Amino acid sequence: MTLKENLIFKTKASTYTFCLVTCEAIIISILEGMVIMNHLGLVQNCTTTQREEGVSESDLIYHSLFIIAQVFQVVLCVDALYQRNTSQLCALILFGLLVVAYAGIQLKQHVILENAVCGNEAFWKPVESRWSSNLMGMEAAKDFYESVMRPIEYTIIALIPAFFIVLVFFGWNLRKQFAWDNYRNFSADMRVRSALITTSILLTLLKLDFFFIFSFAAQLIPSVRLGYADKITETVLVFVLGAVLLSLAIFSVYQENMYMMGLSILTGIASVGYFIYRLYLIAMPRVNEYDPYLHTRQFLIFTTVIAMALIIITIIVAIKSLHNIHQGVFIFKDNAAFGKNKPKEAKHQTIDHDSLEDFELQREQSRRKDNAGLLESNIKKQTVANDNIWTIE
Repeated sequence: MTLKENLIFKTKASTYTFCLVTCEAIIISILEGMVIMNHLGLVQNCTTTQREEGVSESDLIYHSLFIIAQVFQVVLCVDALYQRNTSQLCALILFGLLVVAYAGIQLKQHVILENAVCGNEAFWKPVESRWSSNLMGMEAAKDFYESVMRPIEYTIIALIPAFFIVLVFFGWNLRKQFAWDNYRNFSADMRVRSALITTSILLTLLKLDFFFIFSFAAQLIPSVRLGYADKITETVLVFVLGAVLLSLAIFSVYQENMYMMGLSILTGIASVGYFIYRLYLIAMPRVNEYDPYLHTRQFLIFTTVIAMALIIITIIVAIKSLHNIHQGVFIFKDNAAFGKNKPKEAKHQTIDHDSLEDFELQREQSRRKDNAGLLESNIKKQTVANDNIWTIE
């Protein structure tokens, strides 16, 4: 298979988009790795308690999630380009916007966590000989590592929006190729077209749910050390139940099973209830008592709100998909229906394989050929009729 035959590199816009997202992931991951390395260099000079260890662990988790977000963005890009799917393209743009917000929150959060771990002289026990063990040595070390990390972090904050603006530009060009109208190539039945778009959006939302639910679960890993909970049970349950329920939801979509999809909707509603409860605990002010969310509140609120909003939208789309199944409109099961309406040459192509402009051009050319054939047929009939008249005479 040549590059042009590969759907990812089919057009210049898709090739540029893939290269852009890949370059962003590589550059940002390298810069984040440099920040992590310097963070560890500073923290190793501090003797921390269990809570400070939890704060430092949270900081590493946030940096790791940011790198994972870059990888996930590449996965979304490849999926959107290969499927040539408008809803997944929109998801890629939305996720890119959330990454921009993530970058801004990360810098502020990192400063808070940094001061929490190495902001007390009592914990300053330098292992590097270049730093003295007094307050001046601690301040000198912090100034040194901050002078290295801040330019890198500001560079990340500058690059992320710049990459996003270019991504939006390429996404706009790709939208013309992945236009919603291309879904009409898949079936002549309007109900099937509508169900196809609904199913595509639902699967895309489930992919985004996957990332943010597991991001939330990852932030619960230092729960015991920070005092979120006495045991790690909740963290394990979020990981396990999140994986099981998301798998059930995806399986129910492909199987078009009403009962499994209904169960997925109910569990989604229960998940929204859990996130509301969690959001209340995180945002609740604590004046005269220990605040376990003091250093992690902003990131947790951001992740919780995004996850909850995505789940609510997913539930709404899932209800519409369930209604389609109840009405007997199937996408994956009713292959015979697709066979009657889908062109044979499109068997090995994705759902929306051609641009809208190409489709309209092909249809116009076909219409012209039909009109030319009809005109030629009428001329022949007229000629035969005239010959018959002369014969009668």
